[in-house]
Amino acid sequence: MLKFINKKLLIILVSVFFIALIFWGSAILRNSFFDLVSFFKTYIDIYPILSIFVFLLLSVMSVMLMSFSSIWLVPIAAAVWGNFYTSILLLAGWLLGSIFSYLVGRYAGYPIVSKIIDPKKIDYYRKLLFETNSGFGLIIMSRFVLPSEIPGYVLGIAKYNFIKYFAATFLTELPYVIISVYAVRAIIDREPLALIIWSSIWFIAASILFYVYYIKIHHGHTHDGIIDENNNS
Repeated sequence: MLKFINKKLLIILVSVFFIALIFWGSAILRNSFFDLVSFFKTYIDIYPILSIFVFLLLSVMSVMLMSFSSIWLVPIAAAVWGNFYTSILLLAGWLLGSIFSYLVGRYAGYPIVSKIIDPKKIDYYRKLLFETNSGFGLIIMSRFVLPSEIPGYVLGIAKYNFIKYFAATFLTELPYVIISVYAVRAIIDREPLALIIWSSIWFIAASILFYVYYIKIHHGHTHDGIIDENNNS
């Protein structure tokens, strides 16, 4: 089951943990953070459009590339733009990144994608998604559970229906935006109760989804194995 743990979820949880340590464990680090916010806010006020573009670009890159995450930008963005606008920008960036990765997979194909993502991972997840009788529900869970840079390329290569892909992406990225922005902001505002509520809801929902996803994948492989045995007998 560890194969299915989402890198983005781990990054969010680790980020929340370290941000909590900074804001609740050290007044010096907390003051340093607000000094950093003031520094960036000066440039954001001078170049508002460019700042939004850069944030969107980094958010897009975090979806398309395995080695980069935009989660670390959320605390500063939330402190400068507020929860609502940061959520909109982060969601827009992640959706655009997911769309671009799908289009790369669909129109550039396996040869190009294999230069971005490890070919073994592409083959593994392609079999995982399309050799287990996966329906739309499983695609949604795959977008939630699997590393964010994987499904877009794989589903694009498989020419999966774009409308369904976008719907699944929106439904799964929205919870990530909520936990990323609102949980981090609860830490910044030193509201432990709000953080506990957000984190508890997220942990319970994620645990259920991981379990259901694992059961469906395991059942799909078992079912396919039975069919193969019957065909060979």
